[in-house]
Amino acid sequence: MYVCICNAVTDSDIIEAKNNGHTKLKDITRQLGVGNCCGRCVETAKEILDSHVGVQKYVPNLSGAPQLVPA
Repeated sequence: MYVCICNAVTDSDIIEAKNNGHTKLKDITRQLGVGNCCGRCVETAKEILDSHVGVQKYVPNLSGAPQLVPA
């Protein structure tokens, strides 16, 4: 879903940026441009950041035991 129409940023873009270490809204703004135009997307972007705290996905480890990594 598009979160920031002005900069064509999706929720997936925000989650990917967070997984790459951009964990604060100011980081997301700097990285993706979210909130630097009209500002209507800021609240939704913050909700997406907050809702993906501690989420993990299963990634099979072919060399042995399974491991969990941040989603």
